[in-house]
Amino acid sequence: MAEKLGIGYTRAIGHIGMVPKDESDCSDCGTCEVVCSMTHDGGCSPALRRIWLDRDPSISVYIPVSCAQCNAPSCMEACDSDAMYIDEKTGARCIDADKCNGCKLCMKACPFDPPMINYDPDRKVAVKCDLCKDRPNGPACIEHCITQCLTIIKHPARKKKKKGKGVIDYE
Repeated sequence: MAEKLGIGYTRAIGHIGMVPKDESDCSDCGTCEVVCSMTHDGGCSPALRRIWLDRDPSISVYIPVSCAQCNAPSCMEACDSDAMYIDEKTGARCIDADKCNGCKLCMKACPFDPPMINYDPDRKVAVKCDLCKDRPNGPACIEHCITQCLTIIKHPARKKKKKGKGVIDYE
């Protein structure tokens, strides 16, 4: 269950990430990208994926990346059509395609480069990782990863600590 934050947002259960290198490693097979677009859209296209492989073949490093499910999601703040919402069960930041007007403001507001939000040019809507919120088995990319290098990285709970004269800071 997602945890309520004091800043008006619910903390997501985590985000898609890699297991420690000593457990497994990405082989650059691309299964996560294909399974993602097939699961969500029934088709296979780079524009439909919600997970990417950050590839550096010169040193054989491949890192799957997807939305970090930010605690204070600037993409949600930027959305002018109220298409973005937080899933009650997972806390994932999601996009309602029926409300999305395709303005790409969420993409521009994403603090990552490149943005962790993709754009479907056929439907003219933004798409992003929603942790496969409607799948009983959880994220399809994790379930079908051949090397089992994907997992949900839990977001650590913030701990209050006293700092000086009554000032509360967070670790």
